[in-house]
Amino acid sequence: MVFLLTIGNPLMRKARAQFAHGFFGCAGYRVIDNIGFSDPAEAVRAAGEAEADIVVVCSSDEEYADYVPRINNMLEGKSILVVAGEPPCMEDLRSRGIDHFISLRSNLLETLVEYSRELGIY
Repeated sequence: MVFLLTIGNPLMRKARAQFAHGFFGCAGYRVIDNIGFSDPAEAVRAAGEAEADIVVVCSSDEEYADYVPRINNMLEGKSILVVAGEPPCMEDLRSRGIDHFISLRSNLLETLVEYSRELGIY
């Protein structure tokens, strides 16, 4: 199950959530969308309660540098963390062990197969 962790800028989180929903939904993943969180801890709790296999952070490029490392720490590896987009801070996030990103440049089929393998589905 994919949990869309929507946080921050309302326009960007909505746009990225719609993209992520279509990205994972076309492969048959159950996707839980959210209207938005103001607190990362509350969002991570909700993802945990939903027993999310994949948590996709949907926010703005400017907010990812702050939110994503904190969310990653709170998830404690219980879910695959994915960032929707290719933010300027992507290399910094990669240096912190966050290496899952989806964007318009992603190869849809290859990326979905990769996640399915990681989850032991395929």
